[in-house]
Order: sequence, then structure tokens, then C-alpha cells
Amino acid sequence: MVRRRSRLLLQIIHDVTSIGWLGVGFAQLTLNLIALATGVPALRHDAHEITHLFDRWLLTPLALLAVGSGVLLATRTTWGLLRYWWIVVKLMLAATLLVFMPVWMGAWAAQAAAQTAGPVASGYLTTRVDLLAGSVTVVSTLLFVVVVSVVKPWGRTPRGRRLARAARFRAAPDERPGGAALTLSHSVPTG
Repeated sequence: MVRRRSRLLLQIIHDVTSIGWLGVGFAQLTLNLIALATGVPALRHDAHEITHLFDRWLLTPLALLAVGSGVLLATRTTWGLLRYWWIVVKLMLAATLLVFMPVWMGAWAAQAAAQTAGPVASGYLTTRVDLLAGSVTVVSTLLFVVVVSVVKPWGRTPRGRRLARAARFRAAPDERPGGAALTLSHSVPTG
């Protein structure tokens, strides 16, 4: 287990980077909505450029720090990494976003910025729709992760239940069948 001060520092890092990840996601969604709604080509291009900069310099580092600090918190506290379904779900969704954001969102943002650098290139409408749908997906997923973090639904995983039973068994020998005098008899072959 981690000392209280170290755990608090880890919790602060996790909370700040998670909030930052969500905040940048909302900022990108806003910029993508501006690019979708505006009739000013320069504003559209600038919105995509800023989205691409956010993706490269803020979103990915914040996401990596949030996931890394979350894994450290889980493994170094009594929650455990695979003991509760809510942690497993958060980890799976975060890992999915860590692949989705730089591979698809980053590519779409770069493509949209390139397509709007001059006269709007063919295929821009498809890129713009993909980018907006991706932003909505990222923000919705992160909001779901926040709700899961607060509510902590679904209980323990099978592994978590096994570990809890083992801990209870080790901690309370008098509650075992037969009490503290529980012994195992072994038959010893003779002769």
C-alpha cells in the first residue's frame, strides 16, 4: 500500500490530468462545432489547426498521465486493478481512447486543417463529419467514465471476489468451519 501523502499526490495528479483530458475534449468539440457552423474559411481553418495542436500537445499527454496515474492508484491501493468491474471498464475505455484519439482523431484533425488551408478540398465534408462524431464520442466516453468513477457500479470481478474470500479466510480463523481447531488429517501409509 502507498503512504497517505504519496496516495494523495497520485490522486491529485490523476484528478487534474483527468479533468484536463475532459476539458481539452470539450474544447476540441467546441472548435469542431465552430468549424462546422462558420461560413468564414479562415476561422474554419484556424479552428482545425487549433484542434490539431490540442490533439498533439495536450490531449495525448493528459490522457497518458491520467491513465498512468489511474493504474498506479489502482495497483497501489486496496481497490486493485482487476478487483472491481468499474475499474476494469474505466481501464478498457481509456485504453480504447488512447488508441482512437491519436490514430483517428489526430489524423482527421490534420486532414481537416490541410483541406481548409486553401480552397476547401474535396472530401472535407466527410472529414468534418468524422471529426465532429469523433469529438462527441470522446467527450461522451469521458463523461461516462466520470459517472462510473463516482457511482462505482457492478461490484467485484470474479478475481476480486476470490481475493476478498481469501482475505476474510486469513483474517478470521475462528469463523472457519470447525473454529480455530480446524486440522487436516492425513492418512500415512504404513508398512
